[in-house]
Amino acid sequence: MAELLAGVGKTTVTPRVGAHLVGYFNRPEGSKGVHDDLQARALVLTSGGITVALCSVELLWLWTSIANEVRAKAARRCGIPEAQILVCCTHTHAGAAPHNPQDWDSPLTDCIADAIVQAYEARQPARVGFGFGQLFGYNINRRWLNRPADPSVGVMRVDSADGRPLAVVSNFACHAVVLGYDNYWISGDWPGYSSRLLEAELGCMALYTQGGAGDVNPLTETVRQRLAAGHPVGTIGDLTSYYGDYRKGDPATWNIEDRGGGTFLECETLARAYNAEVLRVWRAIQMTDALPMWTEQMIVNGAADPDEPRGEGLSPEYRRYVPEIHEGYIPLQIMLLGLGPAVWVTQPGEVFSETAVEFRKLAQQMGYAFPWLVSYANGSYAYLPPGNAFAEGGYEVAWAKRVGLSRHLQDRIHDAILPMLRQHAPRQPDNGA
Repeated sequence: MAELLAGVGKTTVTPRVGAHLVGYFNRPEGSKGVHDDLQARALVLTSGGITVALCSVELLWLWTSIANEVRAKAARRCGIPEAQILVCCTHTHAGAAPHNPQDWDSPLTDCIADAIVQAYEARQPARVGFGFGQLFGYNINRRWLNRPADPSVGVMRVDSADGRPLAVVSNFACHAVVLGYDNYWISGDWPGYSSRLLEAELGCMALYTQGGAGDVNPLTETVRQRLAAGHPVGTIGDLTSYYGDYRKGDPATWNIEDRGGGTFLECETLARAYNAEVLRVWRAIQMTDALPMWTEQMIVNGAADPDEPRGEGLSPEYRRYVPEIHEGYIPLQIMLLGLGPAVWVTQPGEVFSETAVEFRKLAQQMGYAFPWLVSYANGSYAYLPPGNAFAEGGYEVAWAKRVGLSRHLQDRIHDAILPMLRQHAPRQPDNGA
């Protein structure tokens, strides 16, 4: 087995103060200051003649064209093939919109690409390992309170050859919306706290990736108290009601989509609980310098079929968020990344918890020990719901219908990745999947 090399890099991507924060539609004013700087963190791995890059950016999302520009710039500067560069977002709702270039002093795509190039140039002999844990009680299904939210915590550990920590990469499903619409301070929200605290404790780079967080919110102390009060509670998009009859506008009721009142202390509390599990897993990981790697990339058309309802269309306000759509063709860029016993699949948008769980189950049955789903990756087309959610409706499905996405999009992604998973699988599934 060829020598494994690993390198890390980090750049600041904080926008100018005064830039409008995105993620909510009811923040009429620009940002008032910087609570914590936003970062782009990168890890580059080389083994067996293959080099891959993972870059986690503390922003809400990146359009596909912007992500592709980052990948192209990094490829030109260090030679990593674009198809082997993964750029994902932590999905903080306390950052600026990447499509407003005037909000940055330097081109945002250059800043992100710089982190990847830094990591490439810093490569050194390394060892890696993987682990899984679980965190219960800190995320909640925001569409159906009585349905699961994925508790899985994925951890990748990267050390230098002499045992010094180089990087920890983690994965969890929880919207970065501890801070609500009434926050006007630039921040990485709870994942930003997580990365900074891990870096301080371990002395290495800490990259966070979102899992199936499209229908999952943080379960903070404020949310716990509101749920415990016993007043009627509605879920996002007024989809369901609990503890009585939720009535929109009734001051005696509360909707879980109301993120007002979130605090930085709650960000830190969630991050510390998450980090405790990450570190528990990290300490038990068995390390190796043998890391066979492979990558696959494909485009899946997410557009509705002719026999499905036509896209309802986006208002000008919404179209600023998802501009790269054409009737009949919505190119969803999917990437598979094999790292020894681990396999990651990416999706360019907000993926539901059940989709992540189903992928993990399928991959584990094939023999992949550590499968992750990475969302908000290599682009974003807002919400990418599973087929059964279309019949239920709700906020996330309304987005998909406006965009013109098909109710079969997750089935199409499954069908596209299945042959690749089978081709590289440690063992074939015995259930005919």
